[in-house]
Amino acid sequence: MAEEQVVISVADDQVDDMASVVAALREAGLRVAEVLDSVGVVTGTVDGDALGFLSTVPGVVEVERSREFQLPVPDEPTH
Repeated sequence: MAEEQVVISVADDQVDDMASVVAALREAGLRVAEVLDSVGVVTGTVDGDALGFLSTVPGVVEVERSREFQLPVPDEPTH
């Protein structure tokens, strides 16, 4: 399955232990790109086959696939 970019929300009561949550996410297959301790968010990539395992990690509230948006160039006609 294809690689997915994900944004993971960590439970408020687990933010003080982000290192443990991040370690468990890595064990579940996440390749961590960024850890935003102050807001309880972890971003990274995971093989699509392992995507479901991330939500089973203790402390994880939500796993969202990242979406990419492309805005048109200013003054360029849109169709």
